[in-house]
Amino acid sequence: MTNNDPLTDGPLTAALARNDAVWAREHLERDVVAWLTTVAPDGRVQSSLISFLHDGADLFFYSQPNTPKLRNIAHSPLVSFHLQSDPYGDHSLIIEGTAVIDVTIPPLDAHERYKAKYGEPHAHWGLDFTQTARDFSVPIRIRPTRVRLG
Repeated sequence: MTNNDPLTDGPLTAALARNDAVWAREHLERDVVAWLTTVAPDGRVQSSLISFLHDGADLFFYSQPNTPKLRNIAHSPLVSFHLQSDPYGDHSLIIEGTAVIDVTIPPLDAHERYKAKYGEPHAHWGLDFTQTARDFSVPIRIRPTRVRLG
């Protein structure tokens, strides 16, 4: 780690630098959906399918306003993020962290890396980037605190 630089330091950066992290690096860049788990005020866990980008030492995604996941994050910023495992569970990536609204993240229709990654999926889903940016207008950053890589 180097002087707590948020773009280069942290548990995700360290985990992805390992020799056995090839699967995780490839899937963070290629996978178009992942699972986010939040905790409701009554203690129930809630998992949601999200689109995401790996951004240096962090991850981020866009949410619709006024969703249970946003209410849960407002109550407790502790989240868990994971990718789909391979068929036999030989490879996995589970990230625990804190989630915060981050207005420094550009809207998804103005984020070039997001548009590059999600061009084909948006076409498959019949979505327009401009409308999707209006619908999913809340940018959320996940700052990893613990990474389990298998």
